[in-house]
Amino acid sequence: MALFSALNSISDPVLFYLTAGVTAISALVVLMLIQVIVFRALSAWRHRIDIRARQLWRPVLAEMMLNYPQEVPPLKRAHHRVFVTEWNRLYSLVRGEARARLQILAHHKQLDAIAHRYFSSRNMRYRLQAVVTLGRMQDFSVWDKLVDLVHEEHTILSLSAAQALVDIDSKAAMQFLLPHIMKRRDWPAARVAMLLHSAEPQELSELMQRAFRLATEDDIPHLLKFLGSSHFDPALQQLCQQLGESHDSRIIAACIDAANDAEGLQRVRKHAAHPQWFIRLHVARALGRLGTQDDIDTLISLMSDPQWWVRYRSAQSLASLPFVSLDYLKQLYHKLDDRYARDILQQAISEQQWSAA
Repeated sequence: MALFSALNSISDPVLFYLTAGVTAISALVVLMLIQVIVFRALSAWRHRIDIRARQLWRPVLAEMMLNYPQEVPPLKRAHHRVFVTEWNRLYSLVRGEARARLQILAHHKQLDAIAHRYFSSRNMRYRLQAVVTLGRMQDFSVWDKLVDLVHEEHTILSLSAAQALVDIDSKAAMQFLLPHIMKRRDWPAARVAMLLHSAEPQELSELMQRAFRLATEDDIPHLLKFLGSSHFDPALQQLCQQLGESHDSRIIAACIDAANDAEGLQRVRKHAAHPQWFIRLHVARALGRLGTQDDIDTLISLMSDPQWWVRYRSAQSLASLPFVSLDYLKQLYHKLDDRYARDILQQAISEQQWSAA
């Protein structure tokens, strides 16, 4: 009141508004300072609670790897966040009986109820934890909600929902996810391959054959990425061999990357002189994985390629072959006539010497 009385006593309008402005700014600064102090205090308080929660639950969860503890402490609401995080962290590391014990603990502590509450949170971290947790607990009640999340544009959220569906029912999930695997280019290939590994070999083979039948020309190179890292039967390898005759350079490159046997090596060799340089690059890289003594001359020839990346990858592949020694590379260096081949081989030799030091 005294402040307002003092302001009202000022007769000069300019001085009045100046004083009022300074007073308002000072009040805002004080409020912001109080807000920062409160937030820092809350953050420190939560941090201390999290430390106590980890100290309490990490030993309990670690014991789950060997046996179920005779005494399990009660789960306080303040410890929910840490418990969910630590439970999921350990669940991803263990298998078999240890996972079964973690499931028992999760049901005993009503982890599904906590996850359901997190599922509706606006906090993305909580939502992701909820999706992962409910999938691992095989909670069928959230199936429809997970299906909706798969359609989300958010890459991590949609992919986590896809993994949760697979954890709940892999067979039904694969039938639903197949079109998404074909179309979602934002899903990392390594994570998609992990999803595919969840299916039985025969089931996976049938799904992939169906996918290739439904795939457009743009989808095929994307699908071929998964042939090299999954357990497919000869029928799919035969399909890849047929696709390898395509004139589409993207399909050719994908088939080269998917090669993993003697027949695949033959497909790789056919394209060593392909007119497009990035195909020759894929050939050089594949020969580093599959090459035999018969492929040494091809790699030496590619070290004279007009494109630097082809020369570099060829030298790297040659140096990585298990039957090629450092002494052989040094002898080869003095036999080469092409300046570019000598330079790139010298780089490969230097890198190999550095890594061996």
